[in-house]
Amino acid sequence: MQPNMQTIVQTNMQNLALYHIAYNDKTVAELPADFILMDNTKHERDDWREYWPIRQFLLNTSLDEERYYGFFSPRFAEKTGLDYKKVADFIQSAQLDANVFTFSPQADMGAFFLNIFEQEELFQPGFIKVSEDFFTSIDMPLRLASLIMDSRQIVFSNYIVAKPIFWRAWLALNEKLFALCEGPSTPLQQELTNLTSYPGAVPRKVFLMERIASLLLATDTRWKVRAYNTFACAWSASRLNQFKLEAVLSDALKIAMREQGYPEYTDAFAKLRDKLR
Repeated sequence: MQPNMQTIVQTNMQNLALYHIAYNDKTVAELPADFILMDNTKHERDDWREYWPIRQFLLNTSLDEERYYGFFSPRFAEKTGLDYKKVADFIQSAQLDANVFTFSPQADMGAFFLNIFEQEELFQPGFIKVSEDFFTSIDMPLRLASLIMDSRQIVFSNYIVAKPIFWRAWLALNEKLFALCEGPSTPLQQELTNLTSYPGAVPRKVFLMERIASLLLATDTRWKVRAYNTFACAWSASRLNQFKLEAVLSDALKIAMREQGYPEYTDAFAKLRDKLR
């Protein structure tokens, strides 16, 4: 018998519900211990990837305001080295009243770029402009090229555990993206729904959707965040994964840039990146 999606796991931490998004029989069978199955085997809207099943859950489920929810792809353990107990232990050990916890792999992809919009620009030229055009269209103008994100805000693959207050904010912003992409054809709509060169021909809108969480964490002071050590997770498959010391230093400089704002930190970050180029 498969676990019911509405059943909340009682082991380790009563206020924690971690969902395993399964796409086929193989990933259904790989349901990790104490995770709850989120069945996406019908493939109703694969063009939205993980957003579709998470969206359906958030729109149709009554959430417990004190419970932490996480929605993970089948590669979560592979990318982070974490299971349910390790996630629960990390959350329980928090020394602050956090409402968001992040578990982000690919430390190099986060550290060596000013933010993860700039990071995606490397793979998709024009991504920053399209993203800025979207935010402008919803009366949220942003200068993404200068936005600083460090490991406290950066999270890849939506590997987040958070209370409903965060998930509602995340959903509200993503629903504006959803409405635009599902609406009438416009130049911006076409840009966002264009297929990319990423394996599987993933539409550009998915990469923007996956960056909404980091944007919220970087621009909204409501969120009390505790980030799991990104350097302990899997690194990217790019050549940047060789430069572990430089990644740690780059992230530390970005933290200093956000906290202190001294131009010397910005100059040091730029010089470190130039060496890698």
